[in-house]
Amino acid sequence: MLRLQRCLSGPALETVRSRLVLPAAVPQVIETLRMRFGRPELLINALLRKVRDIPAPRSDRLEGLIDFGMAVQALCDHIEAANERAHLSNPSLLQELVAKLPADQRMMWAGYKRSCQVVDLKTFSDYMTSVVQDASSVVTFEPESRRNNPRDRPKNKAFVNTHAMEGAVSSVRSMNVPTGAAKQFDCAHCSKTGHRVRECIAFKALHVDDRWRRVRALGLCQNCLFSHGRRACRIRSSCDIEGCQFRHHPLLHSLRGPPKAPASNALVAENHTHRLLTSSTLFRIIPVILHGSDVSIDTFAFLDEGSDLTLMEHDLAVSLGLKGSPQPLCLRWTGNTSRMEKESQRITFEIAGEGQHKRHKIVNARTVQCLNLPSQSFQVEEAATKHAHLRGIPVSSYHNAKPKILIGIDNLRLALPLKVREGDGTGPIAARTRLGWCVYGPRESGDTEAYNFHVSRCDCDEELHDTVKQFFAIEEAGVRPSNIPMSKEEQRALTILETTTRRVENRFETGLLWKEDNVEFPNSYTMAVRRLKCLERRMDRDPLLKENLHRQMCEYEAKGYAHRATKAEIDAADPRRVWYLPVGAVINPKKPGKVRVLKGPDQLSSLPAVLFRFRQYGVAVSSDIQEMFHQIRIREEDKNSQRFLWRACPSEKPTIYLMDVATFGSTCSPASAQFVKNRNAVQHAELFPEASKAIVHDHYVDDYLSSFGSAEEATKVANDVRYIHDQGGFKLHNWRSNSSTVLEQLG
Repeated sequence: MLRLQRCLSGPALETVRSRLVLPAAVPQVIETLRMRFGRPELLINALLRKVRDIPAPRSDRLEGLIDFGMAVQALCDHIEAANERAHLSNPSLLQELVAKLPADQRMMWAGYKRSCQVVDLKTFSDYMTSVVQDASSVVTFEPESRRNNPRDRPKNKAFVNTHAMEGAVSSVRSMNVPTGAAKQFDCAHCSKTGHRVRECIAFKALHVDDRWRRVRALGLCQNCLFSHGRRACRIRSSCDIEGCQFRHHPLLHSLRGPPKAPASNALVAENHTHRLLTSSTLFRIIPVILHGSDVSIDTFAFLDEGSDLTLMEHDLAVSLGLKGSPQPLCLRWTGNTSRMEKESQRITFEIAGEGQHKRHKIVNARTVQCLNLPSQSFQVEEAATKHAHLRGIPVSSYHNAKPKILIGIDNLRLALPLKVREGDGTGPIAARTRLGWCVYGPRESGDTEAYNFHVSRCDCDEELHDTVKQFFAIEEAGVRPSNIPMSKEEQRALTILETTTRRVENRFETGLLWKEDNVEFPNSYTMAVRRLKCLERRMDRDPLLKENLHRQMCEYEAKGYAHRATKAEIDAADPRRVWYLPVGAVINPKKPGKVRVLKGPDQLSSLPAVLFRFRQYGVAVSSDIQEMFHQIRIREEDKNSQRFLWRACPSEKPTIYLMDVATFGSTCSPASAQFVKNRNAVQHAELFPEASKAIVHDHYVDDYLSSFGSAEEATKVANDVRYIHDQGGFKLHNWRSNSSTVLEQLG
C-alpha cells in the first residue's frame, strides 16, 4: 500500500484514491488499475510514443545509439510478452525506426537483413541488440552524480544570476558561464561582443512586447535566447515567475504571444486581475468545495468584482465531470494583449464554502485552459497576533493556495461582504460572504509595488480586416499561375507515365512509378500468411465482415480487377519484385524498408478554381467516376508487386492472387489516374473540344463539377463528357443538377 501511495499520480491516483487506506484493499486496487490502464494495447502505444520521441541517434554519440537500441528492445519484448505479435509485422513502424538511424547504421542494417528469411521488428531488435553490445563495450559512461557535482566544475567559471524583474521573491534561473567564454559570443541584438542577448542591457531596456518581436525577428529560441536552428532546446524548465508554466525565458514573461482576432461567434469577457511582485498584499482568496455530477473537489476561489464572467480551469472541470456547450472566448488585456480560448465551454455546477452544507448554483460559467492566478499563503495565528480585529475570525490557514476558479461579477451575491471587520485601516480586513470568511488587503501599512492588468472588450476592426483579407485571398486562389518547377522525382514519374501508358482496347494500361530501376523487395510471404490468419480470426468474430469480404473478393474476380495467379505466372516472376499486399489493411507497395514508389506529379486542378467555375453559370451539373483507380490496368512487369493471399476456408492452403488494376492504397495511383484521364481527354479534343477541356479542368480527382448558361448546353457537354470517359473505361454515375430538364435528358 505504501508503494502504491508513493508511485501513483494523475488519473491513476484519482481512480483508486478512495481505496488507498487499508492494506487489505491492495488486490482490488491492483485489479482496478489493471482494468483501466493495464491493457496491452495502451502499454504498447505508450512504448511506441517513447521510441518515436527519442531523438535520432548520431554516429558521433554512442550513448544515443544505446538509448535508442534499448528502447527498441523494450518495445519488442513487451509486444511478445503481451502476445501482440501482429505489431512485429508492422512495416511502416519498421521503416520509421530504421529511418532514425545514422546513414552508416542503415547501410549495416541493409547488409544484416539479407541473411534473414523474415524481416520484421523482431529482426530489427536483434540487430539493435548487437549494436548496443558493441557500443557498450567501447563507450565510457560518466556517472550522473559525478557529472552534476558542483565541486568538479572548472575553477575559471563565474556565476551569473538572471532575474526577471526587481523585487521578485527568488531568482528564476541561474546559468554557469565560463569567464573566458563569454567574449566568444556576439550579442544578436546590439551586435557587440562580450555578452549574450539575455545579458544585454539594451535588450533588457525594451518593453516585453518589443523583446518578443525582437526575438522572433532574430530567429532566437524563446526559451534560451540562443539561435540553435531546428535543434531541440536543451533547457527544459518553464518560466516559473509567479508559477508561470509556459516555456519561455523570464525576460519574456507576461506576454502570451501576438494579439489574435476573435472568432466571429466568440464571447468577449472583461476581466480585472491583480498581480503582486512582493508578498505584502492578500487577495480575496477563499477555500471552497465544488460539486459536479458525482464528484466533489476542495479548491480555492478568487473573488474578483472586475471580471464580468466566472472562469474555471479546464482540468478542474474535467475532474468534476462537467461538460458544456463549446463557445470561443476572447480575453483581452490592456497593452493590446489578447488571448483566445477556442475550446472554452459553458458549464453549470454547485459551490459551497468550506465546512458549509448549503450549496449555491453557478450557471453560464466558462472554462479556460489556465487562469494562472497568483498563489498565496496565510497564517491565522500570525495575522491575529499583529491585528486584534482578526482574532476569533473562523478562517483556516493555508499555504501556497493557487485558485483554480475565478468568481466574477455575474455571481456577485457570492462575493458580497455581509459583515466586515476593518480594524484601524493599516492592515487587512475580514469580510463574511455567503461562502465564508476571507481576509484580504495589505498585510502591512505603507506602499506596495504591484501591477495589474484588465480584460476589455475586443470591439476593434481587426476581425473585419482579417475577414476581408481572407475573402480576397480565397478569391484569387483559383486564378494564380503556378510556376513551380518539377522536382527530379516528379520528372522521373512523368517519364514513366509517358513511356508505359498505352491504350488496350477501351482501357489504359500503365506501370507503377518506381523510384529506382532495380527494385528488390524482402520476402513478404510469411508476413502475408500471418496477416491473413489474423484477418480470418477477426472474420470469425464478425460474420458480417466475413460475408462482406468474401462478396468483394468474388466481385473483384468477376470485374477483372484480380485473378488467381497461374503456375506459369508464379514461376516466371522475378523474385526481387514480388510483394504481397496485406488484405484488409491499407494497400501500399512501398512498405516496408526504403521508399520505392514515387508519389508522382500533382496533376489535380485547383479545387478553388473548379468551385469558382462551378458557380459561374445558372445550370449546374455534377457526377463522379465509379471506382476510378480500378479502371486502370497495371502492366504485366509490375503485377507481381501486387500479389495477395486469399482462401475461402482457413483449412485450405492460401491461394496467390494478382491485382490487375491500380489499388487505392498505392502512393502513385492518384497521379496515374489523373494522367490517364487527361490523356484520354486529349485524344478526343479535336472532335469534342468543350468536353475535353471540361475533363481536364473541371474534374477534381474523380468528381466532375461544371456549370452552363442553358440546359441545352449542359446536356450536350455532359453527354460528350460521358462518351469520352466511356472510351477510356471510366463510367460516370451519381448525376446531379439543379435542372430537372438536364437530368431527364441525361437519363
